[in-house]
Amino acid sequence: MAHTSLTIEDILGPDGMLARSLEGFEFRNSQMQMALLIQEALQEKTPAIMEAGTGTGKTFGYLVPLILSQKKGVISTGTKNLQEQVFFKDLPLLEKATGLKIDAIIMKGRKNYLCLHRYHQYFAQTSLLETATDKTRQGLEAWLGKTLFADRAELPWLADNDTLWDALSSTSDQCLGADCKFLNECFLSRLRSKAAKSKIIIVNHHLFFADMKVKRGGFGEIIPRFQVAVFDEAHSVEEVATSFLGETLSTNQLTELVNDLEKETKDSKDIDRDKLKKHLNTIRTGVERLRILFNDRGDKGRLDNETLSVMSKGPAREIRQGLKYIHEKTDFGESDNASLEAMPVRARDMEDLLDQILERRDSQWLNWYEKRKRSLVLHASPLDISGRMNELLYEKVQGVVFTSATLSTNRTFDYISTRLGISDALEGIYPSHFDFKTQTLMYIPRDLPPPNAPDFALEVARRVMDILKMTHGRALVLFTSYHNLNLVHQIMEGRIPYTIYRQGDAPRSVLLEGFRRDIHSVLLATGSFWQGVDVPGESLSCLIIDKLPFDSPGEPLIAARIDAIRDQGGNPFMEYQVPSAIISLKQGLGRLIRKNSDRGILSVLDTRIVTSRYGRFFLDSLPEIPVSHELSDIGRFFK
Repeated sequence: MAHTSLTIEDILGPDGMLARSLEGFEFRNSQMQMALLIQEALQEKTPAIMEAGTGTGKTFGYLVPLILSQKKGVISTGTKNLQEQVFFKDLPLLEKATGLKIDAIIMKGRKNYLCLHRYHQYFAQTSLLETATDKTRQGLEAWLGKTLFADRAELPWLADNDTLWDALSSTSDQCLGADCKFLNECFLSRLRSKAAKSKIIIVNHHLFFADMKVKRGGFGEIIPRFQVAVFDEAHSVEEVATSFLGETLSTNQLTELVNDLEKETKDSKDIDRDKLKKHLNTIRTGVERLRILFNDRGDKGRLDNETLSVMSKGPAREIRQGLKYIHEKTDFGESDNASLEAMPVRARDMEDLLDQILERRDSQWLNWYEKRKRSLVLHASPLDISGRMNELLYEKVQGVVFTSATLSTNRTFDYISTRLGISDALEGIYPSHFDFKTQTLMYIPRDLPPPNAPDFALEVARRVMDILKMTHGRALVLFTSYHNLNLVHQIMEGRIPYTIYRQGDAPRSVLLEGFRRDIHSVLLATGSFWQGVDVPGESLSCLIIDKLPFDSPGEPLIAARIDAIRDQGGNPFMEYQVPSAIISLKQGLGRLIRKNSDRGILSVLDTRIVTSRYGRFFLDSLPEIPVSHELSDIGRFFK
C-alpha cells in the first residue's frame, strides 16, 4: 500500500472515486462524516464509538480512513460471512476504484485450515482399498498442490457436517508446534508469516480475543502485532470477549486427549501399556461420572460451592490423577514421536485448567456449566470485562474503533461504554438514510394479553395468521424462545396457505435460501436469526416479533450479571436488561429494510412497549417509524 496523498473526500465525496467508478454508488454524507471521525481518532490515538444505521455504508466508512492512515490495522467482524465479504468484495471494489494496492489478508481460527501432520497421519491409517477414501484423497491432493493456505472454505464439495475435516485439522492442543516435521510447509505458519507483513488483517471476534488471551499469557501470539483495531458488529464484542477472558474445559477435550494417547501408543513397545491404560480409564471414568452428576440438571446452570466440592472430591479427583500420571510419571517427553512428546504438556495444561475452573472465586466471577450435544462444558467467566479490556486492549493499542448498526440505546452510548470499559471516546450516531416514514409501518396491537399470560402463545398465533392474510405471507417471525416458536408453529400448521419454514428443521442456509426463493413463504426463527440475516426484496415484507427480546434470566451469566449490578447498588433492569433488549430489537428491525426499494411492516406483539414506563426507551431508540394499533392499517399500507 504505497503512500498516497488522497483524502477521504477524494474517495467518498459526491464526485469522488467511488461515485465515478462504482455503478449505483450513492454519496452518503453520514458515511463521510463517520470516516472523518475515525480519521480523527486514529490521528489523536483515542478510542471511537459509532453507530451507523443500515445502508450507511459503514464498511467503506472505516476501510478508507484505515487505509489512508498507513497504520497496521486489524478489522474484527462478528461473523465469518462478514469477514469474507470485507476481504473478497469490499476491498477489491476499493482497489479498483482508487487504484491503490491494498495489502490485506484474511485470518480465521486454526480449525479452518488443514494440518499436514494430521492429514498424513489420517491417510496412513486408512485403507486405500476403499474407493471413496481414495477418491477423497485424490481430490485433497490436487487441492493441496495449488492452495496457498488450505482454507476449508475452498472445498465446496466437503459438507459442513463432514467429520473428515475434524481428522484433517488441528486444535491448539493437538498442534505440535516447533516439533512438527511439517513445520516448514505448515499452511498456518505460512498464513501467519504473510499476516506479519500485511498492512490490514481481517479476523473475527473469536480469533481476536483468542489472540488477546494468548498474548496475556506471554506465550506468543496468533495475530501479529498491530497499531489499530476496528470492531465491526461491535454489539457482540462483550459476549465473545467474556468467553475468552475466562477459562473453559470440556469433556470432549479430555476424551480427545485419551483417544490421541491410545492412538499414539498403539505400537509402542517401550512403555508400560497396562499402567497407562489403567490411568486413561481413570480419566474416562471421571468424565463419565462428571456427566452423570449433571444428568438431572438443566442445559445450563451455576456451579454452587456444594457442587464444586462434590466435583473436586469425586470425578475431578479421578481426572486429575490420570492427567498427573501422564505429565509426571511417563517419559513421553523423551520420545522420538513428536505427537507423543506433546502429550504431557497437554495433560498438565488440562489439569491447570480444571483447577482454575473449580476454584471458588469472588462475586465478579461465575463458575457455570452447559450441556452441548456430545459434551459437558465447564466455565469460569468474568461478569465484568471492562477492566480487562482497558488493561489488555486500550492501553496496548494506539487506536480502537467500535462500530455497528446497533450500539446506542436511547440515543446514547452509555450502556455499551460501561460494559466494554470505553472512556473519553469520540462518538458519532449516523442514522440510516432509508426513509422509514414511508418505507415502514410499525404495528403494535393493544388488545393482546401480556407475555406472561397462559394464552399468550395462542393469541400470538391467531394474530400472526391475521397479519399474514394481509401481507400474503412474505414474513419473518422472530421468537424469544423455542417454546413459543413451536407452540405457534403447531397452531398455524395447515391453517395458512403458505410454506412455513421453521428453525431447526434444516440448516440455516437451506432455510434462508428456501425463504428467499418462495416469495410468499413464512420463516419462524429464534436467536441467531435476529442478526446477520440479509433478505432484501419482497420475500421479507413483514417482520413480526413476539416479545420484547429481554435476555433470559435463566441464562447463568445473565442472572449473575444482574445479581452483581444489584449487589453494587445499581438497577440491573434499567442499566443492563432494558439496554440489552433495545439493541436486540434494533438488530431485529435491521432484517426488514435492507435497501431503498424495500417496504415492510414491523410488528411487535408485546403490549409492554406501549403500556410500560420503560416502553418509550424502546420506541425512542428506533428510527422514526409511523406507529399503528389497527390491523386494517397493514392492508392500507400495502395498497
